[in-house]
Amino acid sequence: MLTRREFIKRCRDISLLMCGQTLLTRQLAHGFLQLAKAPPSIAFVHAQNCMGCTTSMMYGNDFDFLDFLGSVGNLDIHPALSFNQGGEYLARLDAICKEGNHLLVVEGSIPSDPPEACLLGDRPIYDVLADCAQKAKMVICSGSCASHGGIPASGGNQTGALSVGAYLEQKKIKVPLLQVPGCPVHPDHLMGSIAYITATGKLPPLKKETRLPEEYFGELLHNRCSRYQHFSQDKFVNNYAKDKNDCLLKKGCRGPVTASDCPVRRWNKRTSVCVESNTPCIGCMNSHWPFKSDLYLETAEVEDLPWSQMKQKTNSRR
Repeated sequence: MLTRREFIKRCRDISLLMCGQTLLTRQLAHGFLQLAKAPPSIAFVHAQNCMGCTTSMMYGNDFDFLDFLGSVGNLDIHPALSFNQGGEYLARLDAICKEGNHLLVVEGSIPSDPPEACLLGDRPIYDVLADCAQKAKMVICSGSCASHGGIPASGGNQTGALSVGAYLEQKKIKVPLLQVPGCPVHPDHLMGSIAYITATGKLPPLKKETRLPEEYFGELLHNRCSRYQHFSQDKFVNNYAKDKNDCLLKKGCRGPVTASDCPVRRWNKRTSVCVESNTPCIGCMNSHWPFKSDLYLETAEVEDLPWSQMKQKTNSRR
């Protein structure tokens, strides 16, 4: 059992995780005390996905995923992590959705044509999800597939894949919706969002005209990049083997059109981030990802362009 000191420290850590400061510590402590009386049910549903977001969730920077959810809510059901599987999972999910007032976390996009492209039990997820979302307190999109359609909705979109938001609009279901994109989702983004919701009972502050948490997606990745100084000095990577610190923009980096705090939050217990591994950002949190163009822009396409035109070029290749 947590001591009072340990409890306050945990609330402080979550506040730092969510907003970079301890401002919410007291509010979170009050919220979690209320949770101890009646923690909300958290139900995970998988649609068209690769399990990458679930795997990513297990590698949080500051919290173990299962321990974290055990502290801030009631992880009632998860198709990969629960002991309830098969028919037991479906029965428990049905009971949660009938009771209502749960947090519904969806991983993956929703196929609509044909809807049979993804089944939950013996029913298309296209039919089941409406029942799950109808009485939910909130719906959270875990990853880019759920948030924006992702890979299943790219190319020819052979399954008519929809983002969760587009699906809810099609079904005329009005419920608070939060998008937490990423391929995979960043565990801190998801856990921080759930912590805020369970402690306050409301969505976190959203980026203007989006359903994205402002704290995580409020600024372009490019602006926080550790290589930004090299960009400002017009030092660009030419040879990957030799140029290990220069800007990757002319290697097709999508950082200038992708909002995320990846460079400062980093991944895998703060081990690294794509650009620090000398790899251009592919823009997996951008709403247009995967882009219709090649994964990376060719150097020749932006070789002699000034910054204003280079950004426009990068943005136009969506």
